[in-house]
Amino acid sequence: MAKSIMLYLAAALAVSSTASFAADPAFELKYGVLAGLTGDPAPDGQAWNEAARLGIEEIKKSIDRLGLSGIKVELADSQDSQGSPQPGVEGAQKLVNVDHVQVIVGDFYSSVTSAVATSVTIPNNVLIFTGGTNPALSKLNEGRPVPLVWEPVAADDIQGKVLAYIIGQELGAKAKVNVAARNDGYGAALSAIFKEAWTAGGGTIPKFVVYNQDQPTLETEAQQAADGNPDGWLFVDFCQTFEKLTQPLARTGKWDPAKSFGSDTLNDCAAHGSHNYPGMRATQANASSGASFPAFKALFEKEAKSGVSFQSFVAEAFDSPFIAFLAALEAKSGDPTEIAKHVVSVTNDPGDKYTFEQLDDAIKAVMAGKKIHFVGATGDLNFSDNGRVNALAYDVWQHQADGTAKVVKTIVYKPQ
Repeated sequence: MAKSIMLYLAAALAVSSTASFAADPAFELKYGVLAGLTGDPAPDGQAWNEAARLGIEEIKKSIDRLGLSGIKVELADSQDSQGSPQPGVEGAQKLVNVDHVQVIVGDFYSSVTSAVATSVTIPNNVLIFTGGTNPALSKLNEGRPVPLVWEPVAADDIQGKVLAYIIGQELGAKAKVNVAARNDGYGAALSAIFKEAWTAGGGTIPKFVVYNQDQPTLETEAQQAADGNPDGWLFVDFCQTFEKLTQPLARTGKWDPAKSFGSDTLNDCAAHGSHNYPGMRATQANASSGASFPAFKALFEKEAKSGVSFQSFVAEAFDSPFIAFLAALEAKSGDPTEIAKHVVSVTNDPGDKYTFEQLDDAIKAVMAGKKIHFVGATGDLNFSDNGRVNALAYDVWQHQADGTAKVVKTIVYKPQ
């Protein structure tokens, strides 16, 4: 009799398991990566690509462990934007129209993201998780039923105010600060936001120089940036083109790197294949505050393609596939517009917190109908429905005498 009961219970459990499995969500999620994979931005673009790839691989491992055969996740392709809008658009067109991806991770150039979003991803209802920081990117979501452009890093309208705050702390709120910025969406926007914040606080800007970073030389621009007897400088550029400005700037004999500040892209130029300038400081949104960041870094250093150096900012590319996947799982759909409706839900309280290290448990919780809060390697995320994160922790980097750079302080900026 006891044996019969046990057999009956076993059979009932098998039927229950089969029914539960049949109810499991079934969808396909194709990712594409867009980044500068060749040319000057190669080191960063390759690291961005590897971070996204590793995130997708972790998702696939969890799906396999849990036996979720109805869910298919893959990295369809990675395209080289060359750090420029036109190649970026062409790469995105391939990802969307040929590979039929629902999610693009990249680019970290705002100008590329803007061109791609307006001409490719938004018209085709494809999600894009960008490393770009231009505040205009999230404005592309305005008037749309759901946000399709997501910025997993704080935008420059915050960074510009943070720079004004930090420079004010170091040089005095009424100091004279020369500004030199590259003439693209990133440089023009960030320098303008800084100018507004700095002058509003009583500071002055003797020289405001916006230059064409593609010129072969920047002798005239360097002389302009050195003039005006400033108390300090702010530079907005990428490391490789910044070097074209610093060489003639140093020859003027008027420039002091120890009184200079840079945008987030100038935090550690030695790590980007260029040079650091001892004493110079730069701000960068903290992308390593998540409890799982050390695990992500260890995974990258173990599994990334040989020769690709780790960069902390690529944690944004690593987090993005998880966000999209968990939102799709909660939506029970691979439709990008449905996924978009759940990004805020899976990245905010209330809900139990999970990192990529507890992905199996996060998946089980979502499938059980529970509310979760995915915490990235970058930190809490806390996406808003305008497509932005609400992380306001910033690292202050300083270039060292030995050619390296390190974080010398972290601040939590509180808007006034």
